[in-house]
Amino acid sequence: MNNKTKTIFLFGFTILIFAILVNSIWAQNTEPNRNFILYSEYTNIIIEEGESLDLDIKIINTGNKMEEVLLSVIPDEQAKNWETLLKTSAWKGFEVRKVELLTEEPDNSKTLKFHIKVPEEAVSGNYKFTLKGITKDQQIEKTLDIIIGITEKKEETKKKEPGNIEMTTKYPTIENPAGKEFKFSLEVKNKTEETLMCDLGIQLPRGWNAYCTPQWKDDRISSIKIDKGGTENLSLTVVPPIFIEKGEYPITFIVESGENRASIDLKAIVTGTYKLNLRTETGLLNINTIAGEEKTFTVYLWNEGSAAIENISFFSAKPEDWEVIFKPEKISSLPPIAETQKPEKVEVIVKTPQRTLPGDYMISLTTTGTQDQKKVEIRTTVKTSTKWGWIGIGIIIIILAILIGIFIKLKRR
Repeated sequence: MNNKTKTIFLFGFTILIFAILVNSIWAQNTEPNRNFILYSEYTNIIIEEGESLDLDIKIINTGNKMEEVLLSVIPDEQAKNWETLLKTSAWKGFEVRKVELLTEEPDNSKTLKFHIKVPEEAVSGNYKFTLKGITKDQQIEKTLDIIIGITEKKEETKKKEPGNIEMTTKYPTIENPAGKEFKFSLEVKNKTEETLMCDLGIQLPRGWNAYCTPQWKDDRISSIKIDKGGTENLSLTVVPPIFIEKGEYPITFIVESGENRASIDLKAIVTGTYKLNLRTETGLLNINTIAGEEKTFTVYLWNEGSAAIENISFFSAKPEDWEVIFKPEKISSLPPIAETQKPEKVEVIVKTPQRTLPGDYMISLTTTGTQDQKKVEIRTTVKTSTKWGWIGIGIIIIILAILIGIFIKLKRR
């Protein structure tokens, strides 16, 4: 093999190595897998004329990319004038037309209420409603058909008239913040001429719980014995759902023995709910950075409750000698997202020491307010600087230039 042939072979081999190196440096990620589910446990339901319905609807992101899903309700021609909407909860919920779904549980799914109010004039029969969800870029569309069967209203059973039982309370209305129990003190009098064994009952808003005890005791009871002309003092504890909306909720307590019956109307006023949410701008819980350099990323903070969260601060748990900076460092008040219609934007700056070894590290970001807090874990992948890769490319270019020069020189000979 002469010198000219050796030079050509060496030139070709170097070009091949160069192409492989450049391809590895500039390789692109594959397109993310995308999909979501629109789901309900019940899709064919029968209710009476004039009644209302709140049906759970779940939207679940099954892909690995954050999705913004636009929602709408499409009734058939016979039900165009019905009251229908998707909202956050059955009690005082607000209408929802778009949801944002992250990729990891539990933030990859939302449960909404499909609210339907049947008009009094609606005739018996089946009515179809199509729930439609479509991604913001209109690439993925899902539909869910709900069939509502309407029947004639049954004749209401005549209520028993109150008999010779009397029930009173000094405080029929109690106001508490969200998450706190309501305790009512009740006095029940037997004004008959015989001893009564009375059953206790209660009518509550959906999702609420309650129990009754003798006053100053902890034993839960469902009935009481009241002597002729006697009086019993009861304590009624009413427990709201965890994420109850702000508002007023009616409660009816009933004492009944045969034809003798008494009821009392009570009211629980919830002053507000608080629910902090925190997520990254991309929806992903991992970042990449270079040892000795700064990495800046954005997180969004919002309040899904019904009342403002006060005095919000940011904290981090990080590896030794690392530095995490928040901008801003504090937020004095965060109103509900239903009022602001947009989240708060917070910049997070991560500084790693120069001698940090390549690998994966965990950073905990905690947002704490007076009423609630939220924590997320961020996996941070530290890499070495790519400057050595560019130096290698530079060396290859120099070698190529030398080989080309040798090739040209040999060709002239």
